[in-house]
Amino acid sequence: MSRIERFSAELERAGLAGALVMHPVSVYHLAGTGQPANLLVVPGREPVLYARRYGELVRASSRVADVREGAGFSAVDVELDGPLGMELDVLPAALVARAEKRFGSVADCSEALWAVRMVKDAAEIAAMRESVTLFDALHEAMCAHLRPGITELELSAEIARALRRAGHDGVVWQHRWDAKLAMEGSLASGPNLSTVSRGPVTVTGVGLGEAFPMGASRRAIRRGDLVNVDLGLNKAGYHGDMARTYAVGELPDGVERLAGICRELEDLGLGAVRPGVTAGSVYDVTREAAIRLGVEPVFQGGGPYIGHGIGLELDEPPVLGPGVETPLQEGMVLTVEPKLISPAFGAVNIEDDVVVTAQGCEILGDIPRCLFVVSDDGAAAQVPRPG
Repeated sequence: MSRIERFSAELERAGLAGALVMHPVSVYHLAGTGQPANLLVVPGREPVLYARRYGELVRASSRVADVREGAGFSAVDVELDGPLGMELDVLPAALVARAEKRFGSVADCSEALWAVRMVKDAAEIAAMRESVTLFDALHEAMCAHLRPGITELELSAEIARALRRAGHDGVVWQHRWDAKLAMEGSLASGPNLSTVSRGPVTVTGVGLGEAFPMGASRRAIRRGDLVNVDLGLNKAGYHGDMARTYAVGELPDGVERLAGICRELEDLGLGAVRPGVTAGSVYDVTREAAIRLGVEPVFQGGGPYIGHGIGLELDEPPVLGPGVETPLQEGMVLTVEPKLISPAFGAVNIEDDVVVTAQGCEILGDIPRCLFVVSDDGAAAQVPRPG
């Protein structure tokens, strides 16, 4: 069954007469084109793709046979006996209001779309596996350039250069309307590690100013600092989402224990991921362990989650958070990202991506799951040590 056919079946289950899909990422997922277009899906009928511009490019790239020219709602030729579905979780309210004038009743079809998008097929999983390999380039850049005296901004630029040379698309898609993230992610060092800023409840850094107080600053990195990098890895449209913590030259006192706890929390979270369990239960397992290990006050920097779905966007459902009843399914791709954040030590963070399998989950990528101590010659010692 094709993605459009699966989506059509979800529309019927939701009681929607049809849907007009406009969000570029969803259009790409269903129709295969990244050109500006609107996709009309009505159960029992052939889908129609309306090219808002560049009709020849739309026809050349789309999986939909019926491609028509038409930029506005007036071009959409449809009469429905029931509500028209639109992506009310992401479309501007003014756009939806215009649609209501043209089509009448409009309802949210985002849950029907997510029912299709949350579970990845083999080709999508292969694409995300490829995206995760971009972290290898980041790790090499950190080993090559992380030295006392380099600024966060300079280091961030070296990471960006390495990622682009490795094939990063140069953009990170996020579903939230208020979410932005630089290609090289959020980099923070020293005291900046414990400042949780702007929106995400994670290690964010402080940025270059209040216009975007997130990511690398102009702070010069010092020997003994911890440095965290958390970023979206996007190659050919599909994302990975990974994070590691590095120490400059030497490990600060007490951090080896924290790194071991962070790895233990990740191991427990990964062990809890399997088909049929709820997304919330994975969070519960890690939070209970954080309480048992005595780090609950600094667990997740106070953020109520341990991971989330990823795919064509960095922040997809389900959230692995308290009370989330969404059952995990084989083929979902998730992050598991325990972190400990406090002004007392900064932050220790580890994040990996997994695909849910019939037996549990499989980690995408092979970067060691640890903190790295980078010496002056670029060697990276692992903490906790392997074995």
